[in-house]
Amino acid sequence: MNYAPTTYTDNTSSIYTVDNTQSTYTVDNTLSTCTVDNTSSTNTVDNTSSTCTVNNVNTYTDSAPSNDTIDKPPSTNITDKTPRNSSTDHAPSTSISDSTLCPATMDSVPGPSNTNYAPQNDISDRTPSTSAIDNALSTSSDASISNTASAQVETSHGKKQRATRGENIKQKPSGKRSKSPSPNVAEKGKIRSLVSDIQTRSAVISWNLHGSEKCDHTKSPVTFELAISNSGKNGKYKNVYIGDGVTFTLLDLQPSMAYFLRVTTIRGSEHRTVSEVVSFTTPGCEPDPPLAPKLINRSKSSLNLQWKGSNDNGSKISSFLLEWDEGKGEDFKSCYTGTMKQHKILKLSASTKYSFRLAAKNNFGLSDFSEIAVFHTSGTIPLTPSPPKLKEAGISNLSLEWCAPANTNPNTLTYVLEMEEAGSGLGFKPKYNGEDLSCTITNLQRSTTYKFRIFAYNMEGRSNPSGEVKYTTCPDKPGSPRKPYIKGKIHAHRVKIGWEPPKDDGGTYISSYSLEVSENSDVNLWNIIYSGDTREFLYDHLQPGTAYKLRVFCTSPIGQSQPSDILTIQTPTISPESCHPPLLKGKTKSTETNLQCDNSLANGNSETPAYVKKAKGNEDDTQGHPGSEVKCTAVNIVGVGRFGGTGIVTTPASIPGVVPMLREAENKVPAKLASSCIAIQWEEPDCHGSPITGYNIEYGNRKILTVNRVTECLLKNLQPDTTYKIRIQAINHYGLSPFSQSIRTKTKLLPPEPPHLDCVVYGHQSLKLKWGNSSSKGLLSNVISYNLLMGDGSGRFSIIYRGPCQTHKVQRLGEYTQYKFKIQACNEAGEGPLSSIYTFTTTKTPPATLKTPKLYQLNNNICEIKWEALEPIKGDPIVYNLQLTSEKGTDLIYKGPNTSFSFSNFLRNSHYRFKVCAGRQYQNSAGTQELWGSYSPSALFSTHKQQPGPGKEMSNDTFVLILVIGFAVVAILCAVAIQHFLIN
Repeated sequence: MNYAPTTYTDNTSSIYTVDNTQSTYTVDNTLSTCTVDNTSSTNTVDNTSSTCTVNNVNTYTDSAPSNDTIDKPPSTNITDKTPRNSSTDHAPSTSISDSTLCPATMDSVPGPSNTNYAPQNDISDRTPSTSAIDNALSTSSDASISNTASAQVETSHGKKQRATRGENIKQKPSGKRSKSPSPNVAEKGKIRSLVSDIQTRSAVISWNLHGSEKCDHTKSPVTFELAISNSGKNGKYKNVYIGDGVTFTLLDLQPSMAYFLRVTTIRGSEHRTVSEVVSFTTPGCEPDPPLAPKLINRSKSSLNLQWKGSNDNGSKISSFLLEWDEGKGEDFKSCYTGTMKQHKILKLSASTKYSFRLAAKNNFGLSDFSEIAVFHTSGTIPLTPSPPKLKEAGISNLSLEWCAPANTNPNTLTYVLEMEEAGSGLGFKPKYNGEDLSCTITNLQRSTTYKFRIFAYNMEGRSNPSGEVKYTTCPDKPGSPRKPYIKGKIHAHRVKIGWEPPKDDGGTYISSYSLEVSENSDVNLWNIIYSGDTREFLYDHLQPGTAYKLRVFCTSPIGQSQPSDILTIQTPTISPESCHPPLLKGKTKSTETNLQCDNSLANGNSETPAYVKKAKGNEDDTQGHPGSEVKCTAVNIVGVGRFGGTGIVTTPASIPGVVPMLREAENKVPAKLASSCIAIQWEEPDCHGSPITGYNIEYGNRKILTVNRVTECLLKNLQPDTTYKIRIQAINHYGLSPFSQSIRTKTKLLPPEPPHLDCVVYGHQSLKLKWGNSSSKGLLSNVISYNLLMGDGSGRFSIIYRGPCQTHKVQRLGEYTQYKFKIQACNEAGEGPLSSIYTFTTTKTPPATLKTPKLYQLNNNICEIKWEALEPIKGDPIVYNLQLTSEKGTDLIYKGPNTSFSFSNFLRNSHYRFKVCAGRQYQNSAGTQELWGSYSPSALFSTHKQQPGPGKEMSNDTFVLILVIGFAVVAILCAVAIQHFLIN
C-alpha cells in the first residue's frame, strides 16, 4: 500500500471551554490566548495580540508576561475532535505566554521536514500543571466535556461543516467526504493523534506532543513513526511514515474498510512513546469496474453473455448495465439493465462483429465501464474470392487489390495473399494477412513473373483458394555500355569505332545505341554522330592532327542509360603542298556553297580534288550550312598537300538547328519536390549564324514555357505520379527551330500523410499497436512502408520498426508506464511527415495463480480453508477471492486480505469445491481498481459417508478360503526357514 505525504491545514482558531480544571491550560498549535477559571469558563481569542489572564487561585502566573512575537507564517492548526467553540481569523496573532519554566520564544516541536505546509507556531503555557487536562484529552469519552458541544471545521476544500462530538457523517452518494467518529483522537503518554478529512480512498493523519514534554530542552529531537493496519486492532502494523513532520496523508485506501493506526515518538535510541490505537472507516462509493463480459454460447442470430460482479465498495450491487454497439461500430447503447449476471441477445446478423461493455451500480452510483469485449456471431465459411487484380506494377513492387466474396459480410473477413515466383518450384508463401482489400508486395526482382492467389477467413474457417494469376514486375533503365574502342587503324580523316552492350540491360532489350563526340576539349559540348542498333560506326571527315572524345549510351523501351566512359583519339598529321584560295562561284544560299579551286600548283595533276573544310560549325563537311565559313584543301592521288591561302565565304544566317539531346537531369530535384517537379537538361544546337536567345519547352497538354539561353530547367507545379511528354525548340532572331525529339518522364508519388495509430492490446509488459483504417485505405494505397518511432526519457524519438506491416508489438516494457509513439508513412517519393505524439500506458502486472487451497476439518461443523500468501506488488496490496461451488451453484464466500477462511453450516452428503484467486488493488484517477489473476485449481471437501457397496460383504466360504491360504503360506515359509538352518 502506497502512502504519499500531503498537507492538511486548518487555520481555525478556537474558543475552548474547560470544566473543573485545576491549572492553566495551554492550547497547542492555536494562535490564541486562553482564560481559564476553576469553574466553567470561556477562552477568549484576540486575533491580533492578546493577554492570558488567570483568575484561578491555584493558577501560576508570571509577574512580567512577555510578548511573544512570531515572525513565521500563520500557524497550521491541526484540528482534533475535542469539542470546543471556535472562531476563525486567518491573520497571525501575537501570543503572550507564561515563561516561568522555558523561554517564550522556544518551539519545542520541530517543524515538519517532509510536508509542504507552513510550520506551526507552538504557543505553550510553560506553567506546571496537573494531569487533569491531559487525562481529559486522552480519552474520547470523558464525561466532563459536553457531548453536545459543536465544532466548526474548515475542510481542505475551503467549506465549513458543523459536527457534534460522537457524530458520524456518512458518505453521500454525490461526495467522497465523511467525518470520523469520536474515537479518532487518542493519547498515551505525551503523544496524541488525530484523523481528519476522511475520504473514500484517503485520510489525513496528524499528531503532536503537548505538556511539559514539548519544552524539555534536555531531550533529543523528536522523530515520529506512523504505522497502519487493516487487519484489526491487534493485527500486523506496517510503517508508512518516519520523520519529524506532524501530518501525513494516507492514499490508496479501500472504500468501506476499517483501518487502525498508531504513532510512535522516538527521542534518541532508547526513549519511545506509543500513542493509543486510533481507528476509522472509509466511506463507501460506487462499485469497481467489473470485468468484461464473457461469451458462453453463440449462434448465427444470438450471443449469450455472462459476467461477474466487482467489489461493491460498501454498498451491495443493485444492478448491472450492459451496452453494445449494435454491430455498427458506432456509439454504445443499452441492451440490458438488471440484477442477472447473464443475458442473451437475439435477432442478430450472422457472421457479424459486436462490441460490449459492462458497468455495475449500487446506492452510491454507477461504476466505470469495463474493457470492451468483441464477439462474432457464427456463420458459414466464406465463398471462394475472385483472384487479385494488378493495380500497379513497379520495378521492384506489385500493388494488388481484390474484392470480398459475394454474399459475405466484409466486416468479419480477413485475407491471406500468397505468392510464388513463377517457375521457381518453391511453392506459395503468405505475403499479406489483414483486413484490407489491397496491398503492395515489395523487394521483388525486376522483369520477373510472380503467381498469386488469395484466401478469405472468418470465425468459421478458411475459404478455398482463388484462381491463380500471374503478374510481372517492370524492367529498369539499362546500364551504361562499355567504353568505346578503335577497330583498325586511325587515319587522318576517318576511324572506325566499336562498342559492347551493357552488362545490365535493365531486364528488357536494347533498342538503339547513340555515339557522341566532343571536338573541343575545353568545352563540355557533345554532339550525336550516330544512332542505330549496330555496335560500330565509321567516323570520317576528320581533321588530321586533331583530338576527339567519344562516348556511347543506349536506349531501351524504359529509358536511356548513362553515357559510357570516354574514349579519346588523336588523328595523324600530313603536309601536302598548298593550293590557291578557293573562289566563290555564283550566288550562295544559306545551305549551299559553290567553290572553285585553282589546282595549277597541285603537282601538275589537273584532277586533284579540292576538299572543303568548315572554319566553324559542327555538321558534316559534305554540305553547306547557314552562317558558316569554309576553306579549301588540295589533295592529289599521292596525298594531301600543304594548305593554300584561306578564302572566307559566309552564308546567310538562319533559324537554329534542332536541339540534339534532351534528357531528364539526374539528382537535380530535392526529394521533397520530386512529386511536383521534373528537372531536364539539353545541349545547345547549332545557332546557324545568329546567337540563340532562348528556348520553348512544351509539356503537359502542350503547355509552353519560355526560358533564357540555359541548358537546364526545373519544371514546377506538376501533378504527383503523372507522366509528362516533354520536347524543346531553340529561338534566335530568325525564328524557332523544329521541336526536338520528345521524352517521357514521370513525377514521383506524393509523400503520404501519417496514418492514425491505435493500441489494440494492452499488456503489462507489451503494447500491440495498429495503424491505418478503412477511411485511409485510398490515401495509403501507394504506401510502401512505415516508420514507427518511440520516445525515450529525454524526449528523443527513435525508430523501433520499419516495414510494410500495419501492426507491431512493442515488448520488454515496464508495467503501468506511459510510452510515447510517432508514426510516419513512406513511399517512392520519400518519407511523409511525422504524426503527432500518441501516448499509451501499459497495464498493471496481475498476481500469480495460487496453488490449490488446503482444507482442514476442525470439527463436525467447521472446515478451515487456507491458501498461500502473495507479497504486495510494488506496494500494491493483495486481496483474495474465495469461491465455493456446490449443488446450489457458485458463490463468492470471502473477499479480503486474509489467507484463511472458516466455512461452517455445511450439509451432509454434499460435495463442496473451493478455489481462490489473488487480486491486486491499485489507485488511479478513477479511484481504486482491482486486477485479478486466474483461479487456482479447486480443492474438494465432501461430507458423504463411505457406505459399502452391494456385493461387498464377505461370505463364510470366502473367509474360510482366505484362512486356508494364509496357513499354507505360513507353513511353506516355516519349512524354508528350517531347511536353511539345517543346511548351514
